[in-house]
Amino acid sequence: MLSAAGRRLSRSSASAIVWREVSGQHRLTIDGCVPSTKLPRDWSAMSKAFNAGGYEWQIKYEPYGYGASWRDKYISVELVYGGMLPTDPVEFAFSLLDGAGEPVPRFTRSTAPEISCFAGDHRRKQGFPDFIRWKDLEDSGCLKDNRFAIQCDITVIKDWALNTSDGDGENAADDAAAPAVAGVFVPPPDLHERLGELLTKKTAADVTIGVGGETFDAHGSLLAARSPAFWTDLLAAPKVKVPSGRRRVEIQGIEPRVFEAMLHYMYTDALPEAMEEGDVVAVARGLIVAADQYKIERLKLMCEEMLCNRIDVDNVAGTLVVAEQHGCRALRDACVEFIAAPGNLKAVMETEGYEKIKANCPTVLLEYAMKHLPRSDS
Repeated sequence: MLSAAGRRLSRSSASAIVWREVSGQHRLTIDGCVPSTKLPRDWSAMSKAFNAGGYEWQIKYEPYGYGASWRDKYISVELVYGGMLPTDPVEFAFSLLDGAGEPVPRFTRSTAPEISCFAGDHRRKQGFPDFIRWKDLEDSGCLKDNRFAIQCDITVIKDWALNTSDGDGENAADDAAAPAVAGVFVPPPDLHERLGELLTKKTAADVTIGVGGETFDAHGSLLAARSPAFWTDLLAAPKVKVPSGRRRVEIQGIEPRVFEAMLHYMYTDALPEAMEEGDVVAVARGLIVAADQYKIERLKLMCEEMLCNRIDVDNVAGTLVVAEQHGCRALRDACVEFIAAPGNLKAVMETEGYEKIKANCPTVLLEYAMKHLPRSDS
């Protein structure tokens, strides 16, 4: 008979951690460089959203730089993270591209060997305030026909715990000696692409929505998941059967192009890429109204940021009215700050939109007067 000591079984385990770099890149063309230098100093623009390393990003272009870099006439670029949870470690670089589309080493800025982590807080934007001086860009030969291009290379460092085993006796020894299994690369999520195809192809659509004389086919369950408030309105609307058997509802007070952009966002979490620059301000204002009505908060914030970057004399009045009526505090403050800039108030007062401010935002004018008009001492 074996003793108690002899009956003890040894246990051991083994695992491996495999580090892997997942890379991606995005090229951004800036067309119309000279006009961009005539805009307000705090103006900036964002690229379309793109995926790299399993995360969603955008590039922020600031022709006057940010921080103190504007004094030396630098162009600044920033990488902007589109998520909320912290990322894996990230290395990234921005490069000016030559006429052949190749990076120019002299005008390449990289975070390596340092690594960065992004999150949906103050770490959402990171970049280079002194990416390149305007004079260096003009002398580089890369500025052609009033345009130039930059490339952003992103490398995300991921780790996987592999080959975990937990055995006893002689099997445990075999497990510990077993070679590590090769890491499996998991591609980035593509749910937004699949849902976008669902919207485009109208597969299994069960509701038709009439907006301003145009119709849109959609999927009721998805709309309900994205905006319960939107779905409640659909359920309350008069229902008309169409030949396809789908339920048809009519929506009032939203332009078709605005509704189309909102529908695209509800399926893909992004705005359409093909929006004309001349339409962006009007569509973004309409989207703020619609997003506020249907409680789509992220869409509302996206449009608020877009408008903050596009304020000018001609549109500030209409934008301020929308911001005041729909609780967009940051946008409201940006409009007031623009109007307060030297020379802007007189120019704004000469626009037709100024009457909208007087009619819809009297408190804003009162606040402005209290802060900026001279006071006489009694």
